[in-house]
Amino acid sequence: MERKGLQHLSIAEDAEDTNAELESSGELGGRNTTCLPVDCENANPTSGGGDHLSAGDTSQSYPSAHHAKPVPKPRKTSNTDVIRPDILPPVPSPTSPDVFALSTSSSPQPSNAILTPSSTVPESLNHESGTSVEKAPSSASVPPPPPPLPFKLSMNSKKPRTKAFHWDLVGKDKIAKSFWIQECTGRIDIDTSRLYEQFAVKDVGTFGVAEQSNTQDIMLNNKIAHNFNIFLKSFPVQAGELKDKLFIVNEEDGGLSDEHITSLRRYIPTLSDVEMYKSHKGAVAELHIVDQYMMEMCNIPCLSTQLDLLLTLRELPISMNDLQPLINQKIRMCTQLNNCRSFVSVLEYLLAIGNYLNEKGRKGKAKGFRLSSLTKLSQLRGKDKKFTLLHALVEQIMLHEPSLATFTQELAEFETVPGASIKGLTAEVDVMKNELQKVIQYKKTYKKTNAGVHRPNFSKDLKASIEKYNTDLSALTKTCEEMKKLYSVMLIKFGEPADQDSQELFGLICHFVNEFKEAHAEVL
Repeated sequence: MERKGLQHLSIAEDAEDTNAELESSGELGGRNTTCLPVDCENANPTSGGGDHLSAGDTSQSYPSAHHAKPVPKPRKTSNTDVIRPDILPPVPSPTSPDVFALSTSSSPQPSNAILTPSSTVPESLNHESGTSVEKAPSSASVPPPPPPLPFKLSMNSKKPRTKAFHWDLVGKDKIAKSFWIQECTGRIDIDTSRLYEQFAVKDVGTFGVAEQSNTQDIMLNNKIAHNFNIFLKSFPVQAGELKDKLFIVNEEDGGLSDEHITSLRRYIPTLSDVEMYKSHKGAVAELHIVDQYMMEMCNIPCLSTQLDLLLTLRELPISMNDLQPLINQKIRMCTQLNNCRSFVSVLEYLLAIGNYLNEKGRKGKAKGFRLSSLTKLSQLRGKDKKFTLLHALVEQIMLHEPSLATFTQELAEFETVPGASIKGLTAEVDVMKNELQKVIQYKKTYKKTNAGVHRPNFSKDLKASIEKYNTDLSALTKTCEEMKKLYSVMLIKFGEPADQDSQELFGLICHFVNEFKEAHAEVL
C-alpha cells in the first residue's frame, strides 16, 4: 500500500462529540492500536492515490514517523482529554485505507518541536481505552544536563580589583536638565595604570582552596560575620600571619595599616566568642574563612591591648602634629592682644562715648567694660537707622586720631574665626601624656611576660618610638604651658574672669574687628 503523510494537522472543535461517536462505533475500543478522529480539511492528497477525505469523515491519516513531535501530557477537560493536533504523536487509523500502521523499525527524524520528558502518548488514552499504543522511536530526547562547572581556585583566578568609590548619585529625574546629559566621559583621558597602582586591592584568596560556599555554616553571629567577611575581602593578611603582623610597629616595615588596625578593633572576640571557638573540636581548615580568622584572633593573647598599642603609636605623632599649629595660633593671638596699644586706645574712646551717653541718660559713668560689650555696638542705632554706635566710634576716632583706625592690622590673627579653645587644647595634650604613659607601662609589662619570646625588632622599635614621642611631647607640653600663661596675662589685662572661655572671647573680638572695618569703609 502506498504511504501517505499529512503536512498539517488540526482537530475538530467539538472534540468531545467526536470522541463520543468513536466510542459508540467501536473505534476507541479496537484491538492493538488507538486512532483519534481529526479533521482532514487541510490534508493534501498525494498523486496517484486520488482519495480525498470528505468533511464528514471522522478519521484521518497521520504524518509519517519523521513528522512526529514529542509532546507534553495534555490537560484534561470534564469529559475527555483534549490534545492539540500540531503536537500529536503519529497514530495509525484503521478506518483510512491509505494510512499504514507505524512500524517499529522506521527511523524517525529529529523534530524542531520543544522536547519534554513526558511520554509521547497521553497516558489517559491508554488507560481509558484499555489498549496499547506502539510508540515510534525517536532520536530526539531530553538532552542531558551540562556537567557542573569546576570549582575555581581563588589563588588561580585573581582578577584586578580596586577600591570602590561610593557615589552620591544624581537622581534620574535630575540628569536630563543637568550638564551630565552631555556624557563628557567619552572625551576624558585617564591614566588607568596610575589609578590601579594607587587603589589596587590585593586578592587575599582562601588559602588556595576552592571558594567558600555562601551556604556554609558560620559559627559567629550572622550580622558581625557579614561585616567581618566584607572587611576580610580587602584584608591582605592571612589568618596564620596575623599574630606576627601585630608585633611590627611601623607600617613601612610590613606592619598593619592604620585603617586595618582600626577595623580589627571592631571585631575583637568577646568572652563568649572565645569560649565558643575554643570548644570547637573539628578541623580549622574546614571552617568558613570568617571563623578561621576569629579562631586565630582568639588564640592571640592580649589581642585588644596589642591593637590599642599599635593604634596609639600611630596616632600619637599625628595628634601632636595637629595640635602644634593650633597652640601656636593661640600664642600669637594672646601676644597680639597684649602688645596692641592702639586696640586699647580704641576701647578708651568707646568708654568715653558710652559714659557720655549714659551720663545724659542718667545711668552714671563706668570705669571699664567687658569685651563682650563689643558685640552690642551695632545694636544701638541713632536717628538715622543706618547710623549705629559703632559708626559713632569710627567717626570720633577719624576726627581725633585717624591712626588708631589701623589697629585691625595689628590684630591680623583675628580676621578669621578661631578654632579650638585653649582649655580644649590643654586637655588634648594631657590625653596624649596619659597615652604615652600607657605605652611605657606596656613596655615594662612586655619584658616580664615575654622574657622567653625572641622579638628583637619589636622591642627595639617600641623603645625608639617611646623615646621620640616622649621628646616631642615634652616640647609640645612646654609650648602649651606658654599658651596658658599668655592667655592668663591677657585676661588680667582686660579685666576678664579667669575661667573665660578663649574660643568665645577670641570669637567676639574677631567679630568686632570685621565690623569695625566695614563701618570704617562706610564712614569714609
